[in-house]
Amino acid sequence: MNGESGFDWKTMLEVSSLCKSYGSLNAVDGVSFSIEPGEVFGYLGPNGSGKTTTIRCIMGLLRPSAGQVRVFGQMVRTGRGTGHSEIGYLPGEFRIWPGLRARYSLAALASLGSGNSVDAHRRALAERLELNLDRRVETLSKGNRQKVGLLYAFEHRPRLLILDEPTSGLDPLMRQVVLDLIREAAADGAAVLLSSHDLAEVSVVCGRVGILREGKLVEIAPISQIVQQGRRRLMVWFREPMLLPEIREHSADFELVEQKPGMIHLAYQGQCDPILKWVSQWPIDRIATPDTSLEEAFLQYYRKSNGYPSGKGQP
Repeated sequence: MNGESGFDWKTMLEVSSLCKSYGSLNAVDGVSFSIEPGEVFGYLGPNGSGKTTTIRCIMGLLRPSAGQVRVFGQMVRTGRGTGHSEIGYLPGEFRIWPGLRARYSLAALASLGSGNSVDAHRRALAERLELNLDRRVETLSKGNRQKVGLLYAFEHRPRLLILDEPTSGLDPLMRQVVLDLIREAAADGAAVLLSSHDLAEVSVVCGRVGILREGKLVEIAPISQIVQQGRRRLMVWFREPMLLPEIREHSADFELVEQKPGMIHLAYQGQCDPILKWVSQWPIDRIATPDTSLEEAFLQYYRKSNGYPSGKGQP
């Protein structure tokens, strides 16, 4: 597929200065990012942050108030279905004909696409996801309906996957299967936009993430960088089992996470030297430095964007 003049057609998806307003509400405000072949891009934010609105604009289901979206080098125009035969789309609330068997519903949807034979791949995916295709959709549990949606997204081996909360309603084993499918698709050259609330799953499949707050991108960065910029943690156990150090005058250097007799758990940013010098005035039994979680690092960005000093206030 040839791209339009001036566009790097190696970029599968490009979102440029995208805005979507509803009256005075800016649901999406100047969002820009791009995804290349083989990349899994995490799109993070709580409910109401603008993730689903962005996705609907990408799919041509909503008309942007400003900005533009390109898929495979072509401008997305509302209602035109640009590139849809090569896009795997799983909406946040997947709905399909309830009275039909899953098999027939998926076959009907596939017939609307490129017309390529997908039956064998669909059967293989259903087996991996442990989904009975001969049951009527209305009799399926929420988790099994989600599996039908996943088959719809993956069965035609798309070049671009747009996945909105793909593991919603699934048990831990099936979540792992879905993450494996995402990795495999990326390894085969597909670009993946993964919108999720589950920061743990994002951290194991995404190379970069965009953090969205109130319609604006707070940050786009590699997962590793986001974790590194979060608060670090230090846990100290003292030899005196009943020791309770007074920390009030040192509260500017760190935040108290937990304290009990003989142990203190602190969070900090920057250099560790001042904290180590302070705790070393008492005999120390052992020290641990737990890894910073992606969730904590994510909340740090929210604190900063809301005007709170790092480590203080509420997200």
